[in-house]
Amino acid sequence: MGSRRRGVLALTAGATAVVAALGVGGAVAQQDGEEPATTGGGDPTALVERLGELEPQLPDPILPTAVTVDDDQTWGDVQGDAAGLQAVLDTLEPDLRSLFIDGDEADGEVADAVSTVARGWLDLWQGAGYLADADSHDLAFPIDASDADGVATDADELRGSIEAGLELILQGRARLLEGYTVLRETGPAEPNVQAGFDARAAAEEDFDADLRPQLKVMLSQRSTSVWVAVERFDTDLPGVEPRAKAVQIVCVDRELLREAGGVVTEDNVAELVAATPERADCPDLPDGVLD
Repeated sequence: MGSRRRGVLALTAGATAVVAALGVGGAVAQQDGEEPATTGGGDPTALVERLGELEPQLPDPILPTAVTVDDDQTWGDVQGDAAGLQAVLDTLEPDLRSLFIDGDEADGEVADAVSTVARGWLDLWQGAGYLADADSHDLAFPIDASDADGVATDADELRGSIEAGLELILQGRARLLEGYTVLRETGPAEPNVQAGFDARAAAEEDFDADLRPQLKVMLSQRSTSVWVAVERFDTDLPGVEPRAKAVQIVCVDRELLREAGGVVTEDNVAELVAATPERADCPDLPDGVLD
């Protein structure tokens, strides 16, 4: 895995989930009646070239750019321009859909990766639509506002649309991570295009480590990582002194743990720890916390 850029998030409040970051200036509009490019069909080299041609037009950065979790209400805020993201991907959707289909029908690891990347962008396009709709909802009055007589004057936030949008964003960015990682490892593109693929993979690693855990908390979903006990110290005086005076714990990826049968053993602990990415929900514990 490439090195990640860790940083402190700038986080704000409100559940409309969308503020500033992207613009639509980089979008290249599809000409009326123009068919999406399909030259090369399922040839992996042609698929990589087609994705490379789309890369300069694809958004960077991608929604969300920051997440804040409200500890009091189990909700939060997401920063990023959903309407801008949707507008850019609107123009590219036919090409992305064609690329997804052609890659899905082709054989090989590279073709599958290109198809996965295209499908991930389509997920982001749909998710941005939900969030843009929520952002355009009538919130002229502050949430929880009322008049002098105590009558509510605020508008309800579209939490259902926000949740649906964020679910698609999580799904889409997981696919981008999977696809771009394969393209980084296989290196199928020309150097200038390959550099873009590598940068995308690194950006998705950052999202997976820093922002995905925050969104999981905001949506009240299971964490991406989990602490598990791997060793307990037995007592020399059973029935007199406690059996477990101390415990050794490790943080592992929840999905990898599930695939391993849900149990950490001496045989698999090293492999699980090594395969677990560094994430915000798996921080280093303070010195002495286990004493």
